[in-house]
Amino acid sequence: MMKKRYACDFCGKGVQHSNLVSFAKNRVHVVRRPNLHAHKMVIEGEAVRLKLCTACKRAVRLPEREKRAAVVAVAK
Repeated sequence: MMKKRYACDFCGKGVQHSNLVSFAKNRVHVVRRPNLHAHKMVIEGEAVRLKLCTACKRAVRLPEREKRAAVVAVAK
């Protein structure tokens, strides 16, 4: 259940389980979760709220940033 709750809707990046190991080789179990953000998108004319990891959010916003940069370059 934890894997689906903390998973990116775009790439599926989810929870990882690991150990923190001290110098004395004591192990502490750790759950590492992805950096998720709520992102609103329009898909097929319908507004949808998705949970995206930071890498996917940047990838989705890249074309928007390039388009804005081109408009600014033309305006100069």
